[in-house]
Amino acid sequence: MVASWIAGIVLAIAQIWVFRYQVSTDSISYLDMSDGVLKGSDWHRLINGVWSPLYPFGLGIARRLFSISAANEIVAAHWMNLGFFVFAFLCFEFLLAAMFSKTAVGNESRAGANASSLPRWAFLMIAYSLFLWASIHEISVRNLRPDMLMSGFVYLASGILVKMHGCSPRWKDYSSLGVILGIGVLAKEPLLPLGMLILFASLFVVNNWKAALKMSVGALVILLSLGSLYFVPLSHARGSFTFGESSRFNYLVHVNRAQPEVYLQSPGKARGSFTHSPERIFTSPPSYAFPSPEQVTYPLRFDPSDWIAGVEPHVNLKTQVGTVWRNASQTAALLSQLYLVIAGVLVLGYFSRAEISRPLTKAWPLWLVGLTGCTMYLLVHVEPRYVAGFIALFWIGIIFGFQQIRPMGNRKWVIVGAVTISASLLFPLISRTYTRSFQSGLRPNVDAEAAAALGELGIHSGDHVARISPFSYDIAMARIARVQISAEVDFEHANEFWRSPAPLQEQLLQIFASRGAKAVIANSPELTPVNRAEWIRLGSTQYWVWLPSRLCN
Repeated sequence: MVASWIAGIVLAIAQIWVFRYQVSTDSISYLDMSDGVLKGSDWHRLINGVWSPLYPFGLGIARRLFSISAANEIVAAHWMNLGFFVFAFLCFEFLLAAMFSKTAVGNESRAGANASSLPRWAFLMIAYSLFLWASIHEISVRNLRPDMLMSGFVYLASGILVKMHGCSPRWKDYSSLGVILGIGVLAKEPLLPLGMLILFASLFVVNNWKAALKMSVGALVILLSLGSLYFVPLSHARGSFTFGESSRFNYLVHVNRAQPEVYLQSPGKARGSFTHSPERIFTSPPSYAFPSPEQVTYPLRFDPSDWIAGVEPHVNLKTQVGTVWRNASQTAALLSQLYLVIAGVLVLGYFSRAEISRPLTKAWPLWLVGLTGCTMYLLVHVEPRYVAGFIALFWIGIIFGFQQIRPMGNRKWVIVGAVTISASLLFPLISRTYTRSFQSGLRPNVDAEAAAALGELGIHSGDHVARISPFSYDIAMARIARVQISAEVDFEHANEFWRSPAPLQEQLLQIFASRGAKAVIANSPELTPVNRAEWIRLGSTQYWVWLPSRLCN
């Protein structure tokens, strides 16, 4: 529907405009990885134990083609997210087209029987609303992450699976699946186990599983061959075979509860002890050093798996059940936004006067992929951006089952239900994301201003700095300035620094300096008349800097 495309593009552009300067720590890591695509850089920089290479590869290609400056690269990367959103939307359109091609065949086979119990326009209204809810509100384009890209490959693979339903197996379809899933693995590691499940499910989708068996094996070979562009060089770098370290790292942090979550000093329920975790250099407030010989903005999060040497995940039934319960609660909170969708399915089932098994069997590949994707994250860690696309796919598959059953008794309730469900999904996009945030989109690029001011003070590309901030994500300025944050006060205890006595503050600052920090950068410090003279404000921004060299002069 044209209206859905217009609404989607407008919402995406508005979100990008509002949040065009915003980054997270993993966003900065992706930008650092993208440096490997630039002239004179090392392509192996794209190979990372936790972050997959396709997204930073795309960022790097754009930066190389358009010669984007350091001050503008974050904004430019956000506008690239619009392209990834369009890609996901096109993949979703392919999925819908595949679904309706099956509906047409089903209707013809019934020789003119009135088989469309749910009007096409009503289904499309709900489907597009689910897509926009998942893509704009939950996955979003506000941060530089590959989740939108991954959702596109999931929709694309699901569309091929739907097209294969009830048909004879063909090498063309299986080759396409292998290529899509293989490239998807380069976008995000979880598509490897999910891709294997999709290939396995395909054996039960086609009408001759024996003939399809060798084709699915061929598709698996294609998947692994493309995926090997990531895990072969990673295995070589690590000295042992691995498909990626993301699942291992996340299991250690979110299931075994290694603590602190960012600084990894205690392995929690895991086995072993950390041999290369960030060094604790001060007790109160807790402060850490984590320099890297490689020029990266934030070594602590550039490749989090670098810090987990010596520790192996340990599966414990009690902690695993607790993790699943915690993640299920978060998923339930997300599902609560879809209460009208769930209610709508029950209403459709009632008015269709059909057995509930019919909708479940008609589009089972869709809801199975959606359910499996959610379950996969449920075992380790759930965030809305991880599971929203799978939740949307699950409900689209369920609702689509009502396309091919007997007519409903009262269509006016179908119309009312479709409009109500769509409105309930689209309302959060407008009310929560934009109405209170447009003013923030008018602010200047304070990170670029602070980076320029830092350069004027003699801090240049490649220099090491320390930081004191109550936030974990305000490191865009360091990326623009091309400096390395090699030490910091634990951001959860940053305010303790400013409440500490002046001698203790001075002691920690000197420790940072002794560890090679040419500057200590603070975000919105609580300065007093005693220490204000020691700090310099970076332009008109909220950043202040302490320079050890200034005290010596």
